[in-house]
Amino acid sequence: MRVEALKHLAASAAALAPETTIVVFGSASAFATYPELGVECELYRQTKDADLIFEPWDQSLGLALNNAVGKTSSFYDHFGYYADIISPAAFDNFPPGFRERLVPLEGCPRVFALDPRDMAVAKPFAGRPKDIRLLSFLLATDRLDEAKVRKLLWDTPMEEKWIVKTHAVLDQVVAEAAKQRGA
Repeated sequence: MRVEALKHLAASAAALAPETTIVVFGSASAFATYPELGVECELYRQTKDADLIFEPWDQSLGLALNNAVGKTSSFYDHFGYYADIISPAAFDNFPPGFRERLVPLEGCPRVFALDPRDMAVAKPFAGRPKDIRLLSFLLATDRLDEAKVRKLLWDTPMEEKWIVKTHAVLDQVVAEAAKQRGA
């Protein structure tokens, strides 16, 4: 995926839901801050989806949007990328104050993306290998500041088991970024 694809996807979804605000989170959210990632990073070139949260949330709207621009839509068949429509419950894994740091997606009114540091805090909850590789790339290329991400992670309310897991994942990210810098 490239930033142009995200903008097309977001604009298409926004046209179907004109009374909503859209928040892009997950990997694609970094495009609002670093639009060049789709050219520079293989992981971004392989990405085919963007995670979108609509506010105000309505279950029937979510279903309609999923049918229109989701993975099983003709939109995906035609353009090769799609939206994962997620409920605002996902905000529970975002750091406090993330709304004040939202980044407007240029050229897309009512569409905002997580600040890359907030995205970097949400990713360790899943802890997938692709998330570790992506965050390592962002850290190794100085697009993320480890100290700021760690502070936001500590500030994010979570159960003890999640504290251990998310910090272990972040440690993996830092170690992998150090290898990339040394290579």
